[in-house]
Amino acid sequence: MIFVLFVAAAMITLTWLLGWWGILVVALIIGVVFHEHGGGGWRVAAAASVAWGTLLVADGVVGPLGHVATMLGGVMGVPAAGVLVLTLVFPAALAWSAATIAAESRRIVGSRAS
Repeated sequence: MIFVLFVAAAMITLTWLLGWWGILVVALIIGVVFHEHGGGGWRVAAAASVAWGTLLVADGVVGPLGHVATMLGGVMGVPAAGVLVLTLVFPAALAWSAATIAAESRRIVGSRAS
């Protein structure tokens, strides 16, 4: 749980600095560093959802999150709740993919070097 919270904190910071690319940067680093443990794919995905969930809550406190979700849902043809769910699924899928690919790439490169 501590791992997920620390990774989520890094993702929040880098999302604020780099946009959604921050999720990729953190996930790639974690994947390479923790390649012996499979890159921590599901934990990195959970951290990404926690990170963006935290950003959504912060945004909802100071802005019209519900109104924006309703308008965007109308454009996409999904309910507002669907937009919020997709907002949490997207970084999770992105982080899991990046961490898993980075870990596997590191494992392959490491085995060839030996």
